Amino acid sequence: MNAFSPVSASDLSPEPFNQATARVNEWRGACIDAFVRAEAATTECLAVLAEVQDRGILVRLPHLVGQRLDALQAMIGPGCPFESEGRPAYAALERFREHDDFRSTLCHGVGHVTLDRRGCWTVILRVAVLRTRRLARFVQVFTEAEAEVRRSTVAAASRDLCSRLGQVRASIRGA
Repeated sequence: MNAFSPVSASDLSPEPFNQATARVNEWRGACIDAFVRAEAATTECLAVLAEVQDRGILVRLPHLVGQRLDALQAMIGPGCPFESEGRPAYAALERFREHDDFRSTLCHGVGHVTLDRRGCWTVILRVAVLRTRRLARFVQVFTEAEAEVRRSTVAAASRDLCSRLGQVRASIRGA
């Protein structure tokens, strides 16, 4: 007797997989929300810095978010034009930037959801990018527990950055 019997797709109820996919999409949405809140705070801060007489002319206001984060770092970092006002936010910005690769994977990765027998999901995110005129592929895998830790970490970094950039804006406006 064969201990293995084939399982066909018709034997499996789609409901657990649909629920797992919905949970993965909720997780991705929560992570993206944390990123966009920090990106909006970055944009607002750059706009306030750009309005400052004399030094504001040095502020670049690029279109792409990664370039905006670079521009903000270049304005509030050590030895930069807004170093004294930006000091409280610089470390928070660096901590937030540690998640740049995750943001890219989260937003541009094609997801594949798997489900274990306990009902816990795993998401596989595959990204194809062009680097120096060559195709490069990356894969990141997150179990449900790992994904929640990552969401929580990104959300905390985002809240901290938003708060500190709000302080920078307030100090500039109050000056």
